[in-house]
Amino acid sequence: MDFIVFVINFLFSIYYIFLALRAVLPWIAHSRENPLIKPVYLSTEPLLSVVRVGLPPLRLGMDVSPFVVIILLWIVHQLILKILL
Repeated sequence: MDFIVFVINFLFSIYYIFLALRAVLPWIAHSRENPLIKPVYLSTEPLLSVVRVGLPPLRLGMDVSPFVVIILLWIVHQLILKILL
């Protein structure tokens, strides 16, 4: 059981890092085709696009969908851990 919890925590941690990168990438000059950046876009865009549909357009000058997804994923993460433990 400890191994399953470890794997779940590890996978969520990696995805949190990818989402944090997506939050700061618009401020950094980069190419989406860069082999280091492409996996970040490929893994996060499906979930972010779903959240963007439900968010009203904000005039903050930045995309808040990564932050919303991080909060929602944290809730799901905690629920999974409560079920397992």
